[in-house]
Amino acid sequence: MTDDQYSPIARPAPLDPYSSSAPHLVAVVDTNALLCSIENDCRKGFRSRLLRMSDDGTATLYAADHVLDETYEHLPRMAKRGLVPLATLRAHFEAEYLPALRFVTVSDVDGPDEQVLAIADNDDIPTGRLAKLIAPCVVFSDDQHLKEPGFAPKDWQRAAKSVLDIADGVRGQAVTVNAVALPVRGVVGLVKLLGRQTGISPWAIGAVVLGGGALLLKQADRRKTAASVAIKALEAVGTKLEAASVQERRGVEKLREVILAAPSRPTIRQQVAITLARQSQPLLAAEVHELIYGHFPDEPAVGIHAIRAVLGEGSEFMRVQRYRWQLGCKVAPRQS
Repeated sequence: MTDDQYSPIARPAPLDPYSSSAPHLVAVVDTNALLCSIENDCRKGFRSRLLRMSDDGTATLYAADHVLDETYEHLPRMAKRGLVPLATLRAHFEAEYLPALRFVTVSDVDGPDEQVLAIADNDDIPTGRLAKLIAPCVVFSDDQHLKEPGFAPKDWQRAAKSVLDIADGVRGQAVTVNAVALPVRGVVGLVKLLGRQTGISPWAIGAVVLGGGALLLKQADRRKTAASVAIKALEAVGTKLEAASVQERRGVEKLREVILAAPSRPTIRQQVAITLARQSQPLLAAEVHELIYGHFPDEPAVGIHAIRAVLGEGSEFMRVQRYRWQLGCKVAPRQS
């Protein structure tokens, strides 16, 4: 798809219909993608795409809890290659990645899933189950056992770049619009301030400002110059908006090809997990119930008692502050 096929006006359909903000995605991280990012950060001195998408809330990163064990197990092996000392790898992992990840203890309450059954390596099954539980999501993994059944894309780093393209495109459009609106807001604010300080009606002051501008533009050469400046400014704004819009749409289209689709008939447990996975703060069961009602209008109504039962029986759901619940949890660094 070429750039001229992207409309700079129409926004693309959201990748995640259950998210309340855009862009906001849910991602599942596997061990190899995590280790690769840690080592590259330490060797090259930059923040990985995983960290950057987490920094500004573009994506929430989850991992099955075995990923934590595997990471600690593999860091010494990685250090033996001699590229980065173990202390540096471990310190970077604990300082930067642990705060960015939520770890989930995955169960199989819903029973077998055909796509999960197609995972040949048992070590990768928890990652597959977690992805199916909270989909739509992106799986960042370079493991062939997750690529072949369709969980992970062929190139997870390219998929991660697409996430950042979406975020950069949306941010670029917002910055451009705000830059244009700022002078107008400044004039309005100045008029209001003068009105408060002088006791004169802001409408009267505004009329004086506009009248002065009209007097300045009475001469033809000044009108011509002002028109030329205005046209160039509008063209520059339009160019920036179009470039940012194209970047967003390109990222969306590429990511749409690899994102793990949402379940067509989600179970109650999936509805609860999908809802909690997109929240930055723990929720009451009643709040989960209300969001489910809005997210899944075509599904049979779910009672609050059923939701409380799901929250209580699933190892994925953590009770916080007695009555509030979240999906997974952040973990503290292990003792050396």
